[in-house]
Amino acid sequence: MTLSTHNKWVQRAIVWGALLVIYQLAALAAGDFYLPTLQGLVDGFVQIVQDGRLEVVAKSLEHLLVGFGLAVLIGVPVGVAMGRSFVVDQVAGMYVRGLFVTSLAALLPLLIIIFGVGFRFQVAVVFLFSVFFVIVNSAAGARDVPRALMRTAEAFCVPRRRQFTGVVLPSALPYIVIGLRLAIANAYTGMVLAELWVGVGTGGILKNMGQNRDLPKFYAMVLLITLLAALSSYAIRFAERRLMPWADEVRA
Repeated sequence: MTLSTHNKWVQRAIVWGALLVIYQLAALAAGDFYLPTLQGLVDGFVQIVQDGRLEVVAKSLEHLLVGFGLAVLIGVPVGVAMGRSFVVDQVAGMYVRGLFVTSLAALLPLLIIIFGVGFRFQVAVVFLFSVFFVIVNSAAGARDVPRALMRTAEAFCVPRRRQFTGVVLPSALPYIVIGLRLAIANAYTGMVLAELWVGVGTGGILKNMGQNRDLPKFYAMVLLITLLAALSSYAIRFAERRLMPWADEVRA
């Protein structure tokens, strides 16, 4: 079977292959003091595994899962309530939208004062870095339910609870999932940033590697975190396609 250049996997292989070649040439030109070569990255990852750094990453992921889980449990109901209720939107919307555009990194000193530098602080940072994406997108989904569907449900005297579970929620779910995908990517940023501030976990390892200019392991660790974030987002997208086949039609 011949592969066509119109095949998306062939196109992706060409693009990623070109990027790898460009990176290798840039690394050779810059030198090991600035950029490790591809072989150096492979060696760095092997050393990370041998040094037991993956256990530290797994520990950091516990904070991420707790913070992200809280963001979903709180963000989705608040967002849907904002989207369907004018009163809730007027009460909470200004604060949500204000914090959504605020640099959350500036709040980290305050969070350290409130929560200390342990588990609660790291969970709180992950929560703040992800919850507003969930709220804003959930509100948009609940607000943009087609009016024709709601009128049809009202014409057939469908109870309010059934309207929510049968019309509002299915229409809003694709938006909610988009919020989850954005939130999980930002949650990884919050996880690393929180640990950089207190010098523990994955962030602490990256800080030490950067200060010692142990670049092969540093870049390998960064690529690992980036890959985990991408895979997490893809897993949510994969679940959406399996469980919500109507999602593409709703977004269109």
